Amino acid sequence: MDLHHNVFYSYRGQIAEADDRERQLENNLTKALVNTLSLGGEDVCRAFLAEIDIPDARGSKFLLQRRDLPVSSAKDRRDRVLLGITKCESRCAFPPGVDKTYDSVPDAWIYGDGFAVLVENKVNGDFSPEQMQAHLDYLRHDGYPPPRVVLTTWRQLHCIFGRLLLLPELTGVAKFLIEQFIQFLEYSAMSGFTGFRTEHFRYFLLHDDDDARRWIREQVDSFAGLVLASLKAAEPFYDSFDVGNLPAASSSCWVAFGPRDYRKVTHQTISLASDGLRIFVNTELKPATDRLRRVVLRSESEVRSALQNLHAFEPFELVLQERTQRQAMLYDYTPKMRLHSSMLAEAAGDTAWSALVQTVNRLPLPNLTIERLLPPKELVGSEPVQQVVDILLRNHAIVRMLNE
Repeated sequence: MDLHHNVFYSYRGQIAEADDRERQLENNLTKALVNTLSLGGEDVCRAFLAEIDIPDARGSKFLLQRRDLPVSSAKDRRDRVLLGITKCESRCAFPPGVDKTYDSVPDAWIYGDGFAVLVENKVNGDFSPEQMQAHLDYLRHDGYPPPRVVLTTWRQLHCIFGRLLLLPELTGVAKFLIEQFIQFLEYSAMSGFTGFRTEHFRYFLLHDDDDARRWIREQVDSFAGLVLASLKAAEPFYDSFDVGNLPAASSSCWVAFGPRDYRKVTHQTISLASDGLRIFVNTELKPATDRLRRVVLRSESEVRSALQNLHAFEPFELVLQERTQRQAMLYDYTPKMRLHSSMLAEAAGDTAWSALVQTVNRLPLPNLTIERLLPPKELVGSEPVQQVVDILLRNHAIVRMLNE
C-alpha cells in the first residue's frame, strides 16, 4: 500500500522535530479542505457551510494564510464565524481582552456574499486562547452581534463529508475530491478508527512504507481506545491499554488490555496481522504464571469446565510456550503444545488435557495463551468494536479465574 497515491497526501521529507511535522500536517490539512471546497464546486461548499449554520451561501471564495479579506474587511460581513478544528474536542475558553501585539494569521478564510469564516486548525493539543481572541478581533464589529464560534473536530468533518458524498447531485470531480479528502483524513490519523479495510492487513505482507506503518499503529491505537471504552464500562478490571511500538519488520501490532501493571496478571491482548485479528488471554510474567499453576493445581476440573464453556461459545486454541529470559525484558519463546478446544470435551478423554496441565507445572516460565483468530473477511465491512468487546468479555471468566 502507498498512502501517497492519495492526491492530498504529501511526502514529509527529512523533518526531525515534532513541531515541524505538526505544522506541515496542519498546513496540508487546511489546504486539502480549502481545495476540496473550492474545486468541488458551489454545491459542495454550500452544503458544507450549511453544516455550520450558514444557509444558502453564494459566491464563495477562499484564502490561505492571510490576515484579512482582499476587498472590504471580514468584520463588515453580516454573518461572521470563527471555525476552530482540532483532532480532539476542545475545551478552550476565550477570556476577554486581546493582546494587540499577538501575531494572528488565520489558517484560511472562506467568504462570500455577506459571510466570512475564519478557519483555525490544530492537529495536536488545544487552541491558544490568545490566538483565538486575536482571530475574533478580525471579526468583531461594533454595529453587529458578536461573531459566532464553532468548534469541531476533524473526525466530525470526516462524518460531514461522508454525508456530502451522498448528495444526489454529486458527480465527477466533486465526488472524487470528497472521496480523496475523506481518505486523506483517515491516512493522516484525523478521523480516528473508521473500520477495517484490506489495507490494514496487506501492510504486514510488505513493510515497505514508514508512513503506512505510522498509520497502522495510529489506527490500532484508535481502535483500542474504542474497545477499552466499552470494555471498561462492562468490566472495570480493564482500566488501560498498551500498544506495541510496531518496529519496521514486525509481523503484527499488538494491544494489551488490563490493569496498569497488566504483565503481572493474566490479561487479554489483541494482535493485528496479515491473516486477521487475534484475540487471546495471555499469562506471561512469573507472578501471573505462578498464580496460574496454583489455580490449576487447586481447581483443575473447574478450569477445564470453564474452558469447555468458552468452547461452546466459539472454538479456540490453547497455546503453550516456554519462555527463556535472554536479558532484562527480552525473552525467547519455544513452542511446546498447541491444543484445539475440542480436545477439552469429555468425549476426547483426558490425555491431551493431562499433558497440558503437567507441562504447565513443569516449565520454569510457561507462557499460556487462549487464542482466537478473526480473519479479514469477518472484519472488513463489519462493526468490529462490539464484536471484539463481546469476545473479550466472554474470555474474562477465564481471566478472573486465573487471577484468583
